[in-house]
Amino acid sequence: MRVTNNTMIHSIVRYLTRQNEALFDRQNIIASGKKITTPSDDPLGMGKVLDYRQTIASIEQYQTNIQYGKTRLDVSETNLELVDEFVRYFRSIARTEVDGTTESRLAAAETLKNIFDQILDLANSKLNDNYLFSGYQIKTAPFSRDDSQATTFDKFTVSYNGDTGDAQFIVADGTTVTMDADGQRIFHDAASGGINVFDVMRDLIVGLENDDTVAISTQSDLIDQGRTQIKNVRSANAPILYQLLASENHWQHYKPKIEDLLGKEEDADVTRAVIELQSLELAYQSTLATAARIIQPGLISFLE
Repeated sequence: MRVTNNTMIHSIVRYLTRQNEALFDRQNIIASGKKITTPSDDPLGMGKVLDYRQTIASIEQYQTNIQYGKTRLDVSETNLELVDEFVRYFRSIARTEVDGTTESRLAAAETLKNIFDQILDLANSKLNDNYLFSGYQIKTAPFSRDDSQATTFDKFTVSYNGDTGDAQFIVADGTTVTMDADGQRIFHDAASGGINVFDVMRDLIVGLENDDTVAISTQSDLIDQGRTQIKNVRSANAPILYQLLASENHWQHYKPKIEDLLGKEEDADVTRAVIELQSLELAYQSTLATAARIIQPGLISFLE
């Protein structure tokens, strides 16, 4: 087989091109720290990398949901604890003022009106600009009263403006934690056989203003039932918190394992890449020197 200068030159050019590609590849590995940056680097490996990344993204979303759920539960519990304290004060006033005077009852009624509004504010609590106890109607204040009405009874009659929806948090594939967000069930449950806490507090205020000892005494027992209703909701939060914490603990241990698998599939041995780069650079320089010796006589012959 006759080997011409042209053949040798084309062969050297192809070899130099391959060496350039190899040099570029090692430089990219060193710069990025990754051995796979595009599907062409390793189609099968890239498939695994994408799967691991998707799994990590899902875990991070679950962790975000869990954290928000914990925060919501904590805020709800704090608010309901305060509500219980205030409602307990209503009961204390009711028991004291059964034996009170007309003047003390009128003074107590004014005090309870202020506390009534504090409880109403707590029932209208928000988290991240969303109402906690409006069901799915998170942008609508769940409870309202009309202060423009003529009588105390009408002024302190509270309406529920939300719905019966729950707050739901996806904490794993196919696993959802459900949290009570129906303020009507918590505060306003007379229609379901429970206690309308706002009505009971209103009736106590009206009884105090009217100097009605029978009404005052009656509301004392009803207030206790209302407190039990609120406590039952708070008790139901305990297993929800346990589920959130268990899910959080699972992902905290599982996520590093997926990250380790991703690293093994994706991360490069940078030290090895540096050594390979140095070898390739040496080979490239040698090839250039050889090419110069071969190409120069060919050019001289051509000029002659």
